[in-house]
Amino acid sequence: MMNTCPERSVGRWLSILHRMTMKHVADGLKEHGVGSGQAMFLLELFHCDGVRQEELSRLLNVDGATTTRAITRLTQEGLVERRPDPEDGRAHRIHLTPKAAGLQAHLLQVVSSCDDQLLSGLNDEEQELFLKLLVKMGQATAPSGRCAGCKLSANCP
Repeated sequence: MMNTCPERSVGRWLSILHRMTMKHVADGLKEHGVGSGQAMFLLELFHCDGVRQEELSRLLNVDGATTTRAITRLTQEGLVERRPDPEDGRAHRIHLTPKAAGLQAHLLQVVSSCDDQLLSGLNDEEQELFLKLLVKMGQATAPSGRCAGCKLSANCP
């Protein structure tokens, strides 16, 4: 039977949580000239600095134009640099600057604070189950293949 109650709509709640998250991140990074749309690119680059721009798009499941706009903005803020890919002259690799490295701890704290707020209504067991199911849903709909061979996989659940 089709669900007609807005309170039971997965998409509705994901949309609300997404907007709350983006506002929290934007507020936490405003003083650094980083918008919530650029934050996810920095977070990804903290794990794979020097990645090709096209690969960054794939990992984040966004189109190339979105990546180009975000990288342009981060370049203007002095947080990343585009460098030619030595293996493919048509491609660029995106590298963090020392300024971005100095922002890493703050950005991770902002994201952690947001996660704490989002999960505050759940006990430890519920939080673990929620995250496990959320990852499973995400990987089923937008698999990135990120965890294959990841140097951080030993720290992942």
